[in-house]
Parts: sequence; structure tokens; C-alpha cells
Amino acid sequence: MSKRKISIIVLIVAILVVCIPGVYASQMKKNKVFYKNKVIVLMYHHIDKTESGATISPARFGTHMKLLDEKGYNVISIEQFAEFMKKKEQVPNNAVVITFDDGYDSFRQYAVPIMDKYSMVATHFIIGKSSDLHNVKTAHLTWEDMRDMKQAGHSFYSHTYDLHDYGPLNEDASKTGPKLSNPLYLADKGRVETEKEYVARITEDLSLIENRLKEELNNDYQIIAFPFGSFNEKSKEVLSDLGVTLFMTTRPGINKPGSDEVYRINAGTPKLTANKFLERLKEFHD
Repeated sequence: MSKRKISIIVLIVAILVVCIPGVYASQMKKNKVFYKNKVIVLMYHHIDKTESGATISPARFGTHMKLLDEKGYNVISIEQFAEFMKKKEQVPNNAVVITFDDGYDSFRQYAVPIMDKYSMVATHFIIGKSSDLHNVKTAHLTWEDMRDMKQAGHSFYSHTYDLHDYGPLNEDASKTGPKLSNPLYLADKGRVETEKEYVARITEDLSLIENRLKEELNNDYQIIAFPFGSFNEKSKEVLSDLGVTLFMTTRPGINKPGSDEVYRINAGTPKLTANKFLERLKEFHD
């Protein structure tokens, strides 16, 4: 055998020695089962280079997505998740849904390019008024941007039209509560809303956001994330009558089929380092 052929064989063997273990290890990660027939839903809010409260950096979010990919989690769409919760759809092992709240434009600017690297999609729960009027300091998504991102597989649903706020519950406003889940104090009438007035107020808002989502995005599904995670049976009844079928809470947990209330894990905090992020996920493994 010629020296040239020997050199080629040696080179091929060297390449196989280097590459095969890496490919095998990667496949093992993908095949590892943490949980079956369950789904973890992650919750994020704002992304900015300066972290605080519910705001994390692009680098931290990128680390979270990289770990999901490397460790063998499978990101699915919220529409597949909705069918799973109705017991009509199977999901892969280690299934994860990525969600954002509030409609910040940082989703488009930072989150989407990072998720694109890993072929992941997410759902964003928007505040309708902020996207209609852009009446807030922090930039919010435009309907045009949402349409473009929907074409790429992302989706957008309700965080109410204008109920993402606290309102007065008594005369001097010493007590306040989320507007969606509380009858408010009416200063001009000197009393708290009647149940009829409360239902009329939230119905008007919730109908408006569903209509806007249909008009702008032609949504087939109707899903809501409760502002501040706060809701009551009456608000849920109003939403059900409007066609909403899935309700996002802020309660941590892992989701099994058959429920319309969804547990979500708050991953959008600067406190979650890479290791703590993985530890948080493992809390909900079998």
C-alpha cells in the first residue's frame, strides 16, 4: 500500500475518532427523557442590556435557549400545546413552550434572532392598547411586525386590551387591585361597581382585544395570559363566552393534558444563572 493511501486512511480514522463521540453524545442528549406527556411553559417579559426585576439581558436569554437545545428539551408551539391540553395532540418528550408577556418590541429585537439560531418559536401576550397607540415609554410591537413574525412561526395572543393595571378598590384608593379581577371603586358614584357594571367593563375590553387580534392577525386560537396572574371565576366565565379556551397563569408547575389553566415558570429574572435555570427546570422533572 502506498504512503499516500496510508495517509488518507490515517486521516479518515482520526476524523472518525474526533467526530463520532461528539455526534453520539449529542444524540444521547436528544434521546434522554426527563418527562413524558407533560409540558413546561416558560414565562419571560422584557429583554434589555440592563437587567432589573423582570428584565433580562440578551446574553442571559441566549444562554437559556442554548441550554434548552443542548440538554435535549423540545420547544413546541403554543398551538400544539393547546391541542395537547385538549387531549387531541401528542407532544415530544421534554416539551417546552416559550412565552412572553406585555408586548415589548425587545421580543423582535433580541429574542427572535436568538431563537432563530435554534429553530425555536415563542408566543407573546400583548397589551392591545399599547400596540395600537404606542402610548408608553418602552417600545411595543407593531401589528406589522407581529404579522411578519407570525409568518416565521411565532404567535400573539391577549394580555387584555387595557386592563394591565391596578385600580382603586375603595374611596381613598388606599386599597388597589388588578383591574381584570376586581370590581373598581367609582369616584363619580361614590361606590364600588356592581357585578353587572364590572362584567360589562371587562367584557368590553376583552371583546376589543379579541377583535383586534382577529382583524390584524387572523388568529384561529383564542388564548389569554392574565395580567399579574390574577383572575376570578367571573372573568374566566366572560372569557369562555368570548371563545377563549386556554388561560395562562403565573403559578409554577408542569402541565398535564385536560386542564384549561396553565402553569408557567418565571424564567425572565436576572436571578436565574445558567445553573439555576437548569435547576429550576429539574424541579419539575419526573
